[in-house]
Amino acid sequence: MPAPNRPSRRSRLIAGALVLASAATLAVALALPTVTFTKLGSAPEIYSIYGGIESLWNDGNFVLAGIVFLFSIVFPVGKLLALGMLLGGRGAGPQRLATLHWLQLLGKWSMLDVFIIGLFVGAVRLGIAEASSRPGIHLFTAAILMSMGSTLIVLRLETGGAPRAVSNRAALRSWPARVVATAAAVALGFSLSYALLEVQKLLVFRNIVALYGTTRSLFHGGEVGLAVSLMALVIFSSVMRALWMLRVRWLAGGTPSGLRAGIVLDEWAMLDVFALGLLIVQVKLAELTTCTLMPGFWWVVAAAALAELDAWLYRRAATGGTAPGER
Repeated sequence: MPAPNRPSRRSRLIAGALVLASAATLAVALALPTVTFTKLGSAPEIYSIYGGIESLWNDGNFVLAGIVFLFSIVFPVGKLLALGMLLGGRGAGPQRLATLHWLQLLGKWSMLDVFIIGLFVGAVRLGIAEASSRPGIHLFTAAILMSMGSTLIVLRLETGGAPRAVSNRAALRSWPARVVATAAAVALGFSLSYALLEVQKLLVFRNIVALYGTTRSLFHGGEVGLAVSLMALVIFSSVMRALWMLRVRWLAGGTPSGLRAGIVLDEWAMLDVFALGLLIVQVKLAELTTCTLMPGFWWVVAAAALAELDAWLYRRAATGGTAPGER
């Protein structure tokens, strides 16, 4: 009888180690600088995650400062505390499962600050102003990804490895669902093709911010961590999600494992988080430079909104309209 328990015990130890490692990494990341901003002829300005929030607050952007504070500090810390309590056996069964599903569903929003820094560094390349990442943002990324991984392991422990209940219902291929999925895919294609922002200073220094172009620029500029985060979690995952949703909506068939794959892809596709980060960066850049919204900005917003509606329709059809904590 001991043998069957070993995998569960090993998984619990791995999850506990990940939670502790994530907590330690997060604590260090919050204390370290995340970005350096340098203007020609001025001393460099160094910001931590808290410093960036404070800057938004001091500039009068109270709502945006509150959003970043919630997703970059309050939620990651609260999530790790909740995971620790769940690993310790606190809470009733249904409540534990509901908590874990909500943590899994909302976990990607903690990546908001990573995308803000990535966009800011990519946008502020004007010759008279430069921005570069610092170790804090890379450690923060590692902490968030470890917490997302530990959530998956704890959820598997809680369900005993049983897969999520899904069903290939006709509602998955209803015409409203097909229209929304197709519109989301088209909007995503345009968001990858058009410029997002035009940043200009003194009518001489000009930079065009585009999703793919800025990612490539970050990579060639030595910002490999930020470039990989944008490429993997925004571009690649969103494209894969859109293609998968089109397949499910327009083609018959689909196994339960395939339907669950669609839910997983949605949880890791972070175009919606990126869109919010883009809005925050645009507000900040407008205070430093002349920042003009380009067509790609609105395509990103449209693609993110349509993907959210598509995800809601998909989950409702595939799971029979159950809430995140229900099986």
